[in-house]
Amino acid sequence: MVKKTSTTITKLKSRIEELENNYKRVLADYHNQDRRHKESQSQMITMANASLIEKLLNPLDSLDLANTHLKDSGLKMIIGQFFSLLSQEGVKEIDSDDQDFDPLTMDCVEILPGPKDKVLKTLTKGYYLSDKVLRPARVQVGSGQE
Repeated sequence: MVKKTSTTITKLKSRIEELENNYKRVLADYHNQDRRHKESQSQMITMANASLIEKLLNPLDSLDLANTHLKDSGLKMIIGQFFSLLSQEGVKEIDSDDQDFDPLTMDCVEILPGPKDKVLKTLTKGYYLSDKVLRPARVQVGSGQE
């Protein structure tokens, strides 16, 4: 009788351990699924905003162009506020002036005499949104001939 009881206790302990392990696996799977769902939802919201933000870049370009000609401090302040708002949404400018040409972040519009594969001038600024290229910079690139 004692031997039978001890065998039963051993089996029950084994079963409890098995159930605890299954519970831990299911709980870990649930946490992973919940994390993936939240990341997916966040990414979906970011990309939905990308369309609107991309439409706002053209007026920002126009304001920048007007500022280069007018040199108005009020206009410069508005541009700063506009870009600050975009920065809060995860928009960053692509640094392209005097950089090596990068086809992943830049579009070459024109090749001119100058240092080979160096950006000579940025015609239209490019932007990242959450480390993804929202709009590539449009640049002039050197051909390697002086």
